[in-house]
Amino acid sequence: MALFAKLATYPPLAQVTVVPPTRDKFNFTVVLESSKSLPERPWEVSIWYDYGSYSGTRSSWQALDLQLVDRTPEILYDDTEKSTYRYTFSGDLDSPYVSPDRTYKGRRVPFTVRYRIDSNSEWLWVYHNFGIRDGELILQPPVDPNFLGAYPVEILDGWVIRKTPSDAPEARLYTIESAHPIPTPEEGNAKLESLILGRVTQTCRWFGLVRIWEPWLAPRHGETQLNLSEPAILLSFLRSDGLHVVLLAVNGVDEVLTQFQSTPQGDIVVQARNDSEKDQKFKVLAASAWKFEVANAAVMYEARRLVRQSAAYQQVIEQLEQLPKSVRAESVDSDTVIINHSKTASEDPLPAPQWLESWYDSLAYCTWNSLGQDLDAEKIMGGLDSLAKHDIHISTLIIDDNWQSLDGVQGETNQFHRGWKAFEANPLGFPEGLKSAVSKIRQTHPAIRDVAVWHALMGYWGGISPDGEIANTYKTVEVTFREGTPMAGRKLAVHPDDIHKHFDDFYRFLSNAGVTAVKTDVQFALDLLADTPDRRSFTNTYQSAWTQAHLRHLAGKAISCMSMIPQILYHSFLPTTTPQIMLRNSDDFFPDVPTSHAWHVFANAHNSLLVQHLNVLPDWDMFQTSHPYSGFHAAARCLSGGPIYITDSPGEHDVELIHQMTALNPRGQTVILRPSCVGKTMGVYDKYDERGILKVGAYDGKSDVGAGLLGVFNLAESDTSFILPITKFPGVNAPASTSDGTGISRSKWIVRSHISKRITSPIHPSDPIRADSLLQCTLPIRGYDIWTAVPVHQFLLSTPNSNVELAILGLLGKFSGACAIIGSSFSFPESRSEGETHAQTGARLRIHVQLKAFGVLGIWLSDVQSKARKVQDMMVLIQGKPVPEHVVKLSSEGAPGESGVLEIDVGVAWTEMKLDPGWSNEVGVEVFLQ
Repeated sequence: MALFAKLATYPPLAQVTVVPPTRDKFNFTVVLESSKSLPERPWEVSIWYDYGSYSGTRSSWQALDLQLVDRTPEILYDDTEKSTYRYTFSGDLDSPYVSPDRTYKGRRVPFTVRYRIDSNSEWLWVYHNFGIRDGELILQPPVDPNFLGAYPVEILDGWVIRKTPSDAPEARLYTIESAHPIPTPEEGNAKLESLILGRVTQTCRWFGLVRIWEPWLAPRHGETQLNLSEPAILLSFLRSDGLHVVLLAVNGVDEVLTQFQSTPQGDIVVQARNDSEKDQKFKVLAASAWKFEVANAAVMYEARRLVRQSAAYQQVIEQLEQLPKSVRAESVDSDTVIINHSKTASEDPLPAPQWLESWYDSLAYCTWNSLGQDLDAEKIMGGLDSLAKHDIHISTLIIDDNWQSLDGVQGETNQFHRGWKAFEANPLGFPEGLKSAVSKIRQTHPAIRDVAVWHALMGYWGGISPDGEIANTYKTVEVTFREGTPMAGRKLAVHPDDIHKHFDDFYRFLSNAGVTAVKTDVQFALDLLADTPDRRSFTNTYQSAWTQAHLRHLAGKAISCMSMIPQILYHSFLPTTTPQIMLRNSDDFFPDVPTSHAWHVFANAHNSLLVQHLNVLPDWDMFQTSHPYSGFHAAARCLSGGPIYITDSPGEHDVELIHQMTALNPRGQTVILRPSCVGKTMGVYDKYDERGILKVGAYDGKSDVGAGLLGVFNLAESDTSFILPITKFPGVNAPASTSDGTGISRSKWIVRSHISKRITSPIHPSDPIRADSLLQCTLPIRGYDIWTAVPVHQFLLSTPNSNVELAILGLLGKFSGACAIIGSSFSFPESRSEGETHAQTGARLRIHVQLKAFGVLGIWLSDVQSKARKVQDMMVLIQGKPVPEHVVKLSSEGAPGESGVLEIDVGVAWTEMKLDPGWSNEVGVEVFLQ
């Protein structure tokens, strides 16, 4: 009979849960489901936990018996066809820190779940029946982390550590330097030198971002002992006392490459290569805090400060100052305004504003996986025609690898041996030239605003062709690429003395050809240079020349690819001097490798923990919409905070999926709906091989009034049930305490599932967690969902004379539909005397929502299913004009109790009313509730 039982637990098993020091209780909730094909039984459930670890004594394990409760988690998946009984069991553990001994030492408490059919049956264990390992509670003591020890890292001799002021509140920050310089060779090339740092003690879990190969980072995880098989640039440790310790290798300063390795015993090893012409030291930043994000921010802020103080950075600033004022950034947020060149007949530059938001928010189509490397103008046009035939209107086209004029023969010559010959496109594939091809693309598909082309930073995979126009025009030099890499050997490159002129001429050519953006790839080639003098002269010079050229000629519309090397991440992307560009955030999308897809999303979500602090938008790479994992990838891209590219083969499109990712704005342009904050993992220490649920969180809008988004992705090879607290959403917090001592927030939120369309009842976030502030779901293999949490607002209306609660959901049917909301407000336009309520004056509530795109606007109302709520009693205006009644309806699908959703089809109304956007690219919707 046990085989028919199914469990979901909070906190989750096989993962680690950190309990904040503010809690005086901790809640366990278990949901048990059993088949209705068997008789209902009096099930019992208990938590079996290490009482000795919990209490700080030598006692053994013991049970916490859970009680059957009426409060249950909110169900966010479609369970209507399931024939099961569902039982919720809950119980609390009192905090060990309220005991008289007041011993404030952190605690690591393993636990598991056992259950039985009735009191006369034997206990069954989740490990034996489901193969699920024990969970872990990490109890943070209620003390200042400064009292947990002198230093977060126990360092060995040969190092000097000093406390440094931190820009991240509640974090301790340290600078760690070697006592002696990095050994430098008397002659020859600099090599990586190693020095053992020491270790973080009491480690129960660790996480690192490692260099899986030169251009890419990826996450690695472990438990008590650090074990690195690849060099890392960031490490984070969760100690058993609840302290997070983050270490960052310092790069981008003084031409020193720094990374981490480990010894077989688990000690941290610092590796450094000194490419400068003077002595430098090993340098590391370390920070500790009760929260990972606080410690992570502390080291990143300090690294940015160090980079800005470096001599190399000052040179970059001087070079940027030489740019005309007409191409400088006026702001550096996600809606950056660039002042770009516009010329009069007299060739005098005039400032013309250009908003990069249209570039960031465009739906793009890339030719790489869709059309292959044997590329030509005819294939590109065929791919675009296929999209148009299926009513898919992209805004950006990315012409990928192999449009360039190269030596060798496509399909015969190894691409790593082919060199770039000339600016003009390959005459076989583009016989009329690049300008003609771009012009035809724009004429045939006028919705395309931006055309981007691919090129390698140093020309092509094989560098510069010695027999081409480029080699004859610019000063070149032979360089050696490191052995053991595909590009190994001698290659020709444009000399650093001429690289500024080269990029300036090339991007001017592209601009004149109608190209408006670039995807600059193979940037890790700078890290493959085998000779120290070449690395010293090429790295910063090439980066500076590329940055100036794309700012001058392409208004900053650039994608930096294969560039996750420390020298670039820190030097080029950590400062905020230039506008944000797009940075490829992970290794490629591999459509034909089944095991790569869940890992691809997992790696991107973890890489974003670092990338969120860079002056970039993370690019999670292209994907195909007609693919077994297409929805999985699509949902992840909508949460990423970066661009969305598709690379569908002609005729192979999932139009419905594309519509869930995109919307049309009032100017008829296809846009994506990006959250304003970067999407990232919410489980820093959750391991991929635990095969649980990946949780990707993002936030959009202003604090307390915006929307929290949480993507849930099943990494397992079977159906997976799980429970999460609403506080897992970014921006949704529970107070440590309230005036009534309950620890329950006065604010309320509702959560809506994109897949099932289910909406929860209003939830008060609580501390400790309560069963009714939990969310339950079961995901199938390859299953995913995006949940959106939005705040609930309460008003007193005259008809009916009672409270009404409402929440702005955004555009329904879109993965990230809440991100279409630019702003919302509520008011009672009718005047009233002082002391009178809105109900006494008969005042109407005015709801104003400003949207960036068309679609079905959803507004949750607590009384939709009441007899008093009718469409006829509402007034809905768009751009100040009444909408046709048939575009407004009340729906109760997926909503609990009396609540439901007011749905307004803004797109249909706009078309039927023949509205004009005028100068704006937004649409305003007003709803008056009586």
